[in-house]
Amino acid sequence: MLKKLTVSFIILGLIFSIIPPMNAYASEININIDNQPVQFAQNTGKPFVDQANRTQVPFRLTMESFGCLVSWDSANQTAIAEKDGTVVKVAIGESYIVKNGQQIASDTEALIKDDLTYLPIRAVLEAFGASVDWDPTTQSVIVSTDHNRNIMTVHFLDVGQADSIFIDLGPYEILVDGGNNADGPFVSNYIRPYVDGNLELIVATHGHEDHIGGLDNVILAYQIDQIIYSDEASSTVSFHDFYHAAISEPNCNFIGDRDMTFDLGYGAQFKILEMGDGYQSSNENSVVSMIDYNDIEILLMGDLESTVEKINLTKFSDIDVLKVGHHGSRTASSQSFLDIVKPDVSIISAGLDNKYLLPNADIITRLHSINSFIYGTFRSGSILMTTDGYQYGFNTSTQLTSNDAGAQSTVSQVNVPTYKEGNFSEVEAVYIGNSSTMKFHTLDCSAGSKIADRNIICFIDRSAAVEKGYAPCKLCNP
Repeated sequence: MLKKLTVSFIILGLIFSIIPPMNAYASEININIDNQPVQFAQNTGKPFVDQANRTQVPFRLTMESFGCLVSWDSANQTAIAEKDGTVVKVAIGESYIVKNGQQIASDTEALIKDDLTYLPIRAVLEAFGASVDWDPTTQSVIVSTDHNRNIMTVHFLDVGQADSIFIDLGPYEILVDGGNNADGPFVSNYIRPYVDGNLELIVATHGHEDHIGGLDNVILAYQIDQIIYSDEASSTVSFHDFYHAAISEPNCNFIGDRDMTFDLGYGAQFKILEMGDGYQSSNENSVVSMIDYNDIEILLMGDLESTVEKINLTKFSDIDVLKVGHHGSRTASSQSFLDIVKPDVSIISAGLDNKYLLPNADIITRLHSINSFIYGTFRSGSILMTTDGYQYGFNTSTQLTSNDAGAQSTVSQVNVPTYKEGNFSEVEAVYIGNSSTMKFHTLDCSAGSKIADRNIICFIDRSAAVEKGYAPCKLCNP
Protein backbone atom coordinates (compact mmCIF):
# COMPACT_ATOMS: atom_id res chain seq x y z
CA MET A 1 0.00 0.00 0.00
CA LEU A 2 2.96 2.31 -0.34
CA LYS A 3 1.26 3.88 -3.29
CA LYS A 4 -0.11 6.34 -0.75
CA LEU A 5 0.48 10.02 -0.62
CA THR A 6 3.34 10.11 -3.11
CA VAL A 7 1.17 12.47 -5.06
CA SER A 8 2.61 14.22 -8.00
CA PHE A 9 0.99 17.55 -7.51
CA ILE A 10 2.98 19.75 -5.23
CA ILE A 11 4.44 23.04 -5.92
CA LEU A 12 7.97 23.51 -4.66
CA GLY A 13 8.75 26.95 -3.62
CA LEU A 14 11.44 28.48 -1.65
CA ILE A 15 10.15 28.74 1.82
CA PHE A 16 7.49 26.15 1.71
CA SER A 17 4.04 26.89 3.14
CA ILE A 18 3.31 23.22 3.76
CA ILE A 19 4.10 22.51 7.39
CA PRO A 20 5.33 18.98 8.00
CA PRO A 21 4.21 17.21 11.16
CA MET A 22 6.36 17.45 14.24
CA ASN A 23 7.83 14.01 13.71
CA ALA A 24 9.27 15.27 10.40
CA TYR A 25 11.96 17.13 12.31
CA ALA A 26 13.72 13.90 13.23
CA SER A 27 14.42 12.90 9.63
CA GLU A 28 15.50 14.60 6.44
CA ILE A 29 12.90 16.27 4.27
CA ASN A 30 12.84 15.03 0.68
CA ILE A 31 11.88 16.88 -2.50
CA ASN A 32 10.46 15.02 -5.51
CA ILE A 33 9.89 16.78 -8.84
CA ASP A 34 7.89 14.78 -11.39
CA ASN A 35 8.81 11.60 -9.46
CA GLN A 36 12.54 12.44 -9.49
CA PRO A 37 14.18 13.06 -6.10
CA VAL A 38 16.34 16.16 -5.74
CA GLN A 39 19.78 15.08 -4.52
CA PHE A 40 20.82 17.54 -1.80
CA ALA A 41 24.30 17.52 -0.28
CA GLN A 42 26.15 19.46 2.38
CA ASN A 43 27.52 21.99 -0.10
CA THR A 44 24.13 22.59 -1.76
CA GLY A 45 22.22 22.94 1.50
CA LYS A 46 19.36 20.74 2.64
CA PRO A 47 15.69 21.46 3.36
CA PHE A 48 14.95 22.23 6.99
CA VAL A 49 12.10 23.44 9.21
CA ASP A 50 12.58 26.93 10.59
CA GLN A 51 11.38 28.39 13.90
CA ALA A 52 8.04 29.27 12.34
CA ASN A 53 7.53 25.60 11.41
CA ARG A 54 8.00 26.34 7.69
CA THR A 55 10.05 24.19 5.37
CA GLN A 56 13.00 26.07 3.88
CA VAL A 57 14.40 24.75 0.59
CA PRO A 58 17.77 25.53 -1.04
CA PHE A 59 16.96 27.85 -3.93
CA ARG A 60 19.57 27.10 -6.58
CA LEU A 61 19.54 23.30 -6.65
CA THR A 62 15.76 23.08 -6.25
CA MET A 63 14.97 25.52 -9.05
CA GLU A 64 17.65 24.13 -11.38
CA SER A 65 16.18 20.66 -10.79
CA PHE A 66 12.84 22.19 -11.79
CA GLY A 67 14.43 23.34 -15.06
CA CYS A 68 14.96 27.02 -14.29
CA LEU A 69 17.82 29.33 -15.12
CA VAL A 70 18.76 30.90 -11.77
CA SER A 71 20.68 34.05 -10.92
CA TRP A 72 21.36 36.35 -7.98
CA ASP A 73 20.88 40.12 -7.81
CA SER A 74 23.31 41.02 -5.03
CA ALA A 75 22.43 44.74 -5.05
CA ASN A 76 18.79 43.99 -4.21
CA GLN A 77 19.38 40.74 -2.30
CA THR A 78 17.03 38.99 -4.73
CA ALA A 79 17.03 35.46 -6.17
CA ILE A 80 15.77 35.14 -9.74
CA ALA A 81 14.42 32.05 -11.54
CA GLU A 82 13.44 31.95 -15.23
CA LYS A 83 11.65 29.26 -17.23
CA ASP A 84 9.53 29.28 -20.42
CA GLY A 85 9.07 33.05 -20.42
CA THR A 86 8.18 33.28 -16.73
CA VAL A 87 10.48 35.26 -14.42
CA VAL A 88 10.06 34.97 -10.66
CA LYS A 89 12.00 37.22 -8.28
CA VAL A 90 12.26 36.52 -4.56
CA ALA A 91 13.75 39.18 -2.31
CA ILE A 92 15.33 38.11 0.97
CA GLY A 93 13.18 38.99 3.98
CA GLU A 94 10.10 40.07 1.99
CA SER A 95 6.63 38.52 2.39
CA TYR A 96 5.95 38.46 -1.35
CA ILE A 97 7.39 37.24 -4.63
CA VAL A 98 7.24 38.95 -8.02
CA LYS A 99 6.09 37.05 -11.12
CA ASN A 100 6.63 38.86 -14.43
CA GLY A 101 6.42 42.17 -12.61
CA GLN A 102 3.31 41.31 -10.60
CA GLN A 103 3.62 41.10 -6.82
CA ILE A 104 2.17 37.97 -5.17
CA ALA A 105 1.76 37.76 -1.39
CA SER A 106 3.52 34.93 0.46
CA ASP A 107 3.14 33.87 4.10
CA THR A 108 6.86 33.09 4.29
CA GLU A 109 10.09 34.96 3.67
CA ALA A 110 13.26 33.96 1.88
CA LEU A 111 16.40 33.86 4.00
CA ILE A 112 20.14 33.29 3.84
CA LYS A 113 21.68 30.54 5.95
CA ASP A 114 25.32 29.43 5.79
CA ASP A 115 25.77 31.69 2.74
CA LEU A 116 23.04 29.80 0.87
CA THR A 117 19.68 31.18 -0.23
CA TYR A 118 16.52 29.43 0.96
CA LEU A 119 13.20 30.33 -0.59
CA PRO A 120 9.38 29.79 -0.20
CA ILE A 121 8.95 26.69 -2.29
CA ARG A 122 5.18 26.56 -2.70
CA ALA A 123 4.70 30.17 -3.80
CA VAL A 124 7.54 30.05 -6.33
CA LEU A 125 6.69 26.74 -7.97
CA GLU A 126 2.99 27.60 -8.13
CA ALA A 127 4.02 30.78 -9.94
CA PHE A 128 5.54 28.48 -12.58
CA GLY A 129 2.30 26.49 -12.81
CA ALA A 130 3.43 23.41 -10.89
CA SER A 131 1.45 21.70 -8.14
CA VAL A 132 2.69 20.83 -4.64
CA ASP A 133 1.74 18.51 -1.79
CA TRP A 134 3.15 16.88 1.33
CA ASP A 135 3.58 13.10 1.76
CA PRO A 136 3.90 12.37 5.50
CA THR A 137 4.73 8.71 4.92
CA THR A 138 8.00 9.56 3.17
CA GLN A 139 8.55 13.06 4.63
CA SER A 140 8.49 14.41 1.08
CA VAL A 141 7.41 17.50 -0.78
CA ILE A 142 5.92 16.30 -4.07
CA VAL A 143 6.03 18.57 -7.12
CA SER A 144 4.36 17.92 -10.47
CA THR A 145 4.30 19.72 -13.79
CA ASP A 146 2.10 17.12 -15.51
CA HIS A 147 -1.20 18.87 -16.27
CA ASN A 148 -2.58 16.11 -18.46
CA ARG A 149 -3.39 13.76 -15.60
CA ASN A 150 -7.00 13.25 -14.54
CA ILE A 151 -7.00 14.68 -11.05
CA MET A 152 -9.74 13.82 -8.59
CA THR A 153 -10.33 16.10 -5.63
CA VAL A 154 -12.07 14.91 -2.48
CA HIS A 155 -13.14 17.68 -0.12
CA PHE A 156 -13.89 16.88 3.52
CA LEU A 157 -15.79 20.07 4.32
CA ASP A 158 -15.48 21.76 7.68
CA VAL A 159 -19.14 21.80 8.72
CA GLY A 160 -18.53 21.60 12.46
CA GLN A 161 -20.10 18.64 14.25
CA ALA A 162 -21.45 17.23 10.99
CA ASP A 163 -20.44 15.55 7.73
CA SER A 164 -20.18 16.74 4.15
CA ILE A 165 -17.86 15.31 1.49
CA PHE A 166 -17.58 16.52 -2.09
CA ILE A 167 -15.94 14.52 -4.90
CA ASP A 168 -14.96 16.00 -8.26
CA LEU A 169 -13.42 14.21 -11.25
CA GLY A 170 -13.67 15.97 -14.59
CA PRO A 171 -17.36 16.64 -15.31
CA TYR A 172 -18.60 14.21 -12.63
CA GLU A 173 -19.47 15.50 -9.13
CA ILE A 174 -20.78 13.73 -6.06
CA LEU A 175 -21.90 15.16 -2.72
CA VAL A 176 -22.07 12.83 0.28
CA ASP A 177 -24.12 14.53 3.04
CA GLY A 178 -24.66 18.24 3.49
CA GLY A 179 -23.96 19.12 7.11
CA ASN A 180 -26.49 20.68 9.47
CA ASN A 181 -29.42 22.87 8.39
CA ALA A 182 -27.36 26.04 8.81
CA ASP A 183 -24.57 24.60 6.61
CA GLY A 184 -26.71 24.45 3.45
CA PRO A 185 -25.64 27.84 2.02
CA PHE A 186 -21.98 27.17 2.83
CA VAL A 187 -22.00 23.76 1.14
CA SER A 188 -23.86 25.11 -1.90
CA ASN A 189 -21.41 27.96 -2.34
CA TYR A 190 -18.34 25.81 -1.64
CA ILE A 191 -19.08 23.34 -4.44
CA ARG A 192 -20.20 25.96 -6.98
CA PRO A 193 -16.77 26.45 -8.65
CA TYR A 194 -16.50 22.70 -9.24
CA VAL A 195 -19.94 21.76 -10.54
CA ASP A 196 -20.04 21.48 -14.33
CA GLY A 197 -23.71 21.66 -15.28
CA ASN A 198 -25.71 19.11 -13.27
CA LEU A 199 -24.65 17.65 -9.94
CA GLU A 200 -24.61 13.97 -10.86
CA LEU A 201 -25.14 12.34 -7.48
CA ILE A 202 -26.09 13.12 -3.89
CA VAL A 203 -25.78 10.51 -1.16
CA ALA A 204 -27.69 11.10 2.08
CA THR A 205 -26.08 8.59 4.43
CA HIS A 206 -28.91 8.64 7.01
CA GLY A 207 -31.67 10.82 8.42
CA HIS A 208 -29.86 12.74 11.15
CA GLU A 209 -29.76 16.52 10.75
CA ASP A 210 -25.95 16.71 10.91
CA HIS A 211 -25.82 14.73 7.65
CA ILE A 212 -28.91 15.73 5.66
CA GLY A 213 -29.69 19.16 7.16
CA GLY A 214 -28.10 21.19 4.37
CA LEU A 215 -29.07 18.96 1.47
CA ASP A 216 -32.43 20.61 0.73
CA ASN A 217 -30.54 23.85 0.10
CA VAL A 218 -28.16 22.08 -2.31
CA ILE A 219 -31.02 20.34 -4.13
CA LEU A 220 -32.77 23.67 -4.66
CA ALA A 221 -29.54 25.27 -5.92
CA TYR A 222 -28.59 22.64 -8.54
CA GLN A 223 -30.13 20.22 -10.97
CA ILE A 224 -29.51 16.80 -9.37
CA ASP A 225 -29.45 13.67 -11.54
CA GLN A 226 -29.70 11.07 -8.77
CA ILE A 227 -30.17 10.97 -4.99
CA ILE A 228 -29.48 7.90 -2.86
CA TYR A 229 -30.62 7.67 0.75
CA SER A 230 -30.72 5.02 3.44
CA ASP A 231 -34.30 3.98 2.60
CA GLU A 232 -35.30 4.93 6.15
CA ALA A 233 -37.94 7.55 6.90
CA SER A 234 -37.88 9.93 9.84
CA SER A 235 -40.43 12.26 11.43
CA THR A 236 -37.94 15.11 11.94
CA VAL A 237 -38.28 18.48 10.23
CA SER A 238 -34.80 18.05 8.72
CA PHE A 239 -35.77 14.77 7.07
CA HIS A 240 -39.09 16.20 5.86
CA ASP A 241 -37.29 19.15 4.23
CA PHE A 242 -34.74 16.86 2.59
CA TYR A 243 -37.35 14.33 1.43
CA HIS A 244 -39.68 16.99 0.04
CA ALA A 245 -36.81 18.62 -1.88
CA ALA A 246 -35.68 15.24 -3.22
CA ILE A 247 -39.09 14.06 -4.49
CA SER A 248 -39.76 17.52 -5.96
CA GLU A 249 -36.50 17.65 -7.92
CA PRO A 250 -37.38 17.35 -11.63
CA ASN A 251 -35.79 14.59 -13.70
CA CYS A 252 -34.07 13.15 -10.63
CA ASN A 253 -33.86 9.47 -9.72
CA PHE A 254 -34.49 9.22 -5.95
CA ILE A 255 -33.81 5.71 -4.62
CA GLY A 256 -32.88 3.73 -1.53
CA ASP A 257 -29.39 2.28 -1.19
CA ARG A 258 -28.33 -1.12 -2.46
CA ASP A 259 -25.12 -2.53 -3.97
CA MET A 260 -24.43 -0.35 -7.00
CA THR A 261 -21.52 1.10 -8.95
CA PHE A 262 -21.23 4.42 -10.79
CA ASP A 263 -18.63 4.87 -13.53
CA LEU A 264 -16.97 8.27 -13.14
CA GLY A 265 -14.67 7.81 -16.13
CA TYR A 266 -10.85 7.74 -16.20
CA GLY A 267 -10.85 4.35 -14.45
CA ALA A 268 -12.72 5.65 -11.38
CA GLN A 269 -15.78 4.11 -9.79
CA PHE A 270 -18.04 5.19 -6.94
CA LYS A 271 -19.54 2.22 -5.14
CA ILE A 272 -22.42 1.88 -2.70
CA LEU A 273 -21.75 -1.01 -0.31
CA GLU A 274 -25.02 -2.38 1.05
CA MET A 275 -24.74 -3.02 4.79
CA GLY A 276 -28.31 -4.25 5.23
CA ASP A 277 -31.49 -2.44 6.23
CA GLY A 278 -33.98 -2.39 9.07
CA TYR A 279 -31.57 -1.83 11.94
CA GLN A 280 -32.98 -0.08 14.99
CA SER A 281 -30.93 3.11 14.82
CA SER A 282 -30.41 5.55 11.95
CA ASN A 283 -26.66 5.34 12.44
CA GLU A 284 -26.73 1.59 11.90
CA ASN A 285 -28.60 2.14 8.62
CA SER A 286 -25.96 4.54 7.26
CA VAL A 287 -25.12 4.33 3.57
CA VAL A 288 -21.48 3.26 3.15
CA SER A 289 -19.67 4.19 -0.05
CA MET A 290 -16.23 3.75 -1.57
CA ILE A 291 -14.23 5.59 -4.21
CA ASP A 292 -12.12 3.17 -6.27
CA TYR A 293 -9.80 5.10 -8.58
CA ASN A 294 -7.21 2.84 -10.18
CA ASP A 295 -4.88 2.02 -7.24
CA ILE A 296 -6.52 4.33 -4.67
CA GLU A 297 -9.45 3.40 -2.42
CA ILE A 298 -11.32 5.84 -0.16
CA LEU A 299 -13.96 4.50 2.22
CA LEU A 300 -16.76 6.76 3.50
CA MET A 301 -18.52 5.31 6.55
CA GLY A 302 -21.27 7.80 7.43
CA ASP A 303 -22.20 7.11 11.06
CA LEU A 304 -22.15 3.32 10.75
CA GLU A 305 -21.82 1.63 14.13
CA SER A 306 -19.44 -1.19 14.99
CA THR A 307 -22.39 -3.58 15.39
CA VAL A 308 -23.06 -3.40 11.65
CA GLU A 309 -19.36 -3.21 10.76
CA LYS A 310 -18.88 -6.62 12.37
CA ILE A 311 -21.80 -8.13 10.46
CA ASN A 312 -20.26 -6.95 7.18
CA LEU A 313 -16.53 -7.46 7.73
CA THR A 314 -16.23 -9.64 4.62
CA LYS A 315 -17.31 -6.67 2.47
CA PHE A 316 -14.32 -4.56 3.49
CA SER A 317 -10.73 -4.70 2.31
CA ASP A 318 -7.41 -2.87 2.53
CA ILE A 319 -7.91 0.84 1.66
CA ASP A 320 -5.86 4.03 1.51
CA VAL A 321 -8.09 6.66 3.12
CA LEU A 322 -10.89 6.31 5.65
CA LYS A 323 -13.56 8.87 6.50
CA VAL A 324 -13.92 7.69 10.09
CA GLY A 325 -17.41 6.62 11.08
CA HIS A 326 -19.59 8.64 13.47
CA HIS A 327 -17.20 11.60 13.88
CA GLY A 328 -14.67 9.49 15.75
CA SER A 329 -17.16 8.00 18.19
CA ARG A 330 -16.16 4.98 20.19
CA THR A 331 -19.26 3.21 18.92
CA ALA A 332 -17.73 2.95 15.44
CA SER A 333 -14.40 1.91 13.88
CA SER A 334 -13.96 -1.29 15.89
CA GLN A 335 -10.52 -2.82 16.07
CA SER A 336 -11.64 -5.82 14.01
CA PHE A 337 -12.82 -3.44 11.27
CA LEU A 338 -9.63 -1.36 11.34
CA ASP A 339 -7.48 -4.47 11.21
CA ILE A 340 -9.07 -5.24 7.83
CA VAL A 341 -9.22 -1.81 6.18
CA LYS A 342 -5.83 -0.57 7.52
CA PRO A 343 -6.18 3.03 6.27
CA ASP A 344 -2.95 4.90 5.70
CA VAL A 345 -4.81 8.16 6.35
CA SER A 346 -7.95 8.70 8.44
CA ILE A 347 -10.16 11.79 8.33
CA ILE A 348 -12.35 12.74 11.29
CA SER A 349 -15.10 15.29 10.71
CA ALA A 350 -16.00 16.87 14.06
CA GLY A 351 -16.74 20.27 15.54
CA LEU A 352 -14.51 22.24 17.86
CA ASP A 353 -15.72 22.05 21.48
CA ASN A 354 -18.57 19.71 20.53
CA LYS A 355 -20.76 18.54 23.40
CA TYR A 356 -20.11 14.87 22.60
CA LEU A 357 -16.35 15.21 23.23
CA LEU A 358 -15.57 13.63 19.87
CA PRO A 359 -13.29 12.26 18.61
CA ASN A 360 -12.99 9.72 21.39
CA ALA A 361 -9.52 9.02 22.77
CA ASP A 362 -9.94 5.28 22.15
CA ILE A 363 -10.50 5.87 18.43
CA ILE A 364 -7.35 7.95 18.13
CA THR A 365 -5.47 5.18 19.95
CA ARG A 366 -6.92 2.49 17.67
CA LEU A 367 -5.98 4.43 14.54
CA HIS A 368 -2.48 5.06 15.81
CA SER A 369 -2.14 1.35 16.58
CA ILE A 370 -2.47 0.59 12.86
CA ASN A 371 -0.06 3.42 11.97
CA SER A 372 -2.71 5.60 10.34
CA PHE A 373 -2.10 9.33 9.89
CA ILE A 374 -5.10 11.17 11.37
CA TYR A 375 -6.41 14.55 10.24
CA GLY A 376 -9.41 16.38 11.70
CA THR A 377 -11.58 19.15 10.26
CA PHE A 378 -11.72 20.77 13.71
CA ARG A 379 -7.96 21.36 13.53
CA SER A 380 -7.34 21.74 9.76
CA GLY A 381 -10.62 23.22 8.50
CA SER A 382 -11.86 21.81 5.19
CA ILE A 383 -9.44 19.08 4.13
CA LEU A 384 -8.58 18.63 0.45
CA MET A 385 -7.32 15.34 -0.92
CA THR A 386 -5.94 15.24 -4.47
CA THR A 387 -5.22 12.05 -6.39
CA ASP A 388 -4.48 10.87 -9.91
CA GLY A 389 -5.51 7.33 -9.03
CA TYR A 390 -1.98 6.20 -8.28
CA GLN A 391 -0.65 8.72 -5.78
CA TYR A 392 -2.33 11.20 -3.47
CA GLY A 393 -1.78 14.06 -1.07
CA PHE A 394 -3.50 16.46 1.30
CA ASN A 395 -3.52 20.20 1.91
CA THR A 396 -2.78 19.67 5.60
CA SER A 397 -0.07 18.07 7.67
CA THR A 398 -1.62 18.75 11.10
CA GLN A 399 -1.90 15.28 12.57
CA LEU A 400 -4.14 14.46 15.49
CA THR A 401 -2.67 13.06 18.70
CA SER A 402 -4.27 11.77 21.89
CA ASN A 403 -4.34 15.38 23.10
CA ASP A 404 -6.89 16.16 20.40
CA ALA A 405 -9.48 13.81 21.91
CA GLY A 406 -12.65 15.76 22.60
CA ALA A 407 -11.80 18.46 20.00
CA GLN A 408 -11.23 21.10 22.64
CA SER A 409 -10.18 24.64 21.68
CA THR A 410 -7.37 24.42 24.19
CA VAL A 411 -5.49 21.23 23.43
CA SER A 412 -5.08 19.21 26.61
CA GLN A 413 -5.40 15.60 27.57
CA VAL A 414 -9.08 14.73 27.91
CA ASN A 415 -9.92 12.36 30.74
CA VAL A 416 -12.20 9.78 29.19
CA PRO A 417 -14.26 7.76 31.68
CA THR A 418 -13.48 4.05 31.99
CA TYR A 419 -16.34 1.60 31.99
CA LYS A 420 -16.74 -1.64 33.86
CA GLU A 421 -16.35 -4.72 31.77
CA GLY A 422 -19.06 -7.32 31.36
CA ASN A 423 -18.49 -10.77 29.92
CA PHE A 424 -16.71 -9.19 26.97
CA SER A 425 -13.87 -6.76 26.53
CA GLU A 426 -14.50 -3.06 26.95
CA VAL A 427 -13.59 -2.33 23.36
CA GLU A 428 -16.46 -4.58 22.23
CA ALA A 429 -19.04 -2.66 24.30
CA VAL A 430 -21.26 -0.43 22.19
CA TYR A 431 -23.77 0.89 24.73
CA ILE A 432 -23.62 1.75 28.42
CA GLY A 433 -26.54 1.36 30.81
CA ASN A 434 -27.46 2.97 34.14
CA SER A 435 -28.82 0.30 36.49
CA SER A 436 -30.37 3.05 38.61
CA THR A 437 -32.41 4.77 35.90
CA MET A 438 -32.70 1.72 33.60
CA LYS A 439 -31.68 3.91 30.63
CA PHE A 440 -28.94 3.05 28.13
CA HIS A 441 -26.70 5.44 26.21
CA THR A 442 -24.03 5.60 23.55
CA LEU A 443 -20.53 5.55 25.04
CA ASP A 444 -20.07 9.20 24.12
CA CYS A 445 -23.34 10.49 25.57
CA SER A 446 -22.81 13.35 28.04
CA ALA A 447 -25.53 11.91 30.29
CA GLY A 448 -23.87 8.51 30.22
CA SER A 449 -20.58 10.00 31.36
CA LYS A 450 -22.23 11.05 34.64
CA ILE A 451 -23.28 7.54 35.65
CA ALA A 452 -21.78 6.43 38.97
CA ASP A 453 -19.33 3.57 38.57
CA ARG A 454 -21.43 1.28 40.75
CA ASN A 455 -24.40 1.66 38.35
CA ILE A 456 -22.55 1.07 35.06
CA ILE A 457 -23.37 -1.92 32.88
CA CYS A 458 -22.09 -2.49 29.33
CA PHE A 459 -24.01 -3.92 26.40
CA ILE A 460 -22.49 -5.41 23.28
CA ASP A 461 -25.46 -4.34 21.13
CA ARG A 462 -28.78 -2.52 21.33
CA SER A 463 -30.94 -5.62 21.52
CA ALA A 464 -29.02 -6.78 24.61
CA ALA A 465 -29.93 -3.55 26.39
CA VAL A 466 -33.60 -3.78 25.37
CA GLU A 467 -33.83 -7.42 26.44
CA LYS A 468 -32.59 -6.41 29.89
CA GLY A 469 -35.42 -3.87 30.15
CA TYR A 470 -33.34 -0.74 29.51
CA ALA A 471 -34.93 2.23 27.68
CA PRO A 472 -32.98 4.40 25.20
CA CYS A 473 -31.72 7.78 26.37
CA LYS A 474 -33.63 10.65 24.75
CA LEU A 475 -30.49 12.78 24.52
CA CYS A 476 -28.22 10.52 22.49
CA ASN A 477 -31.02 8.39 20.94
CA PRO A 478 -28.98 5.16 20.89
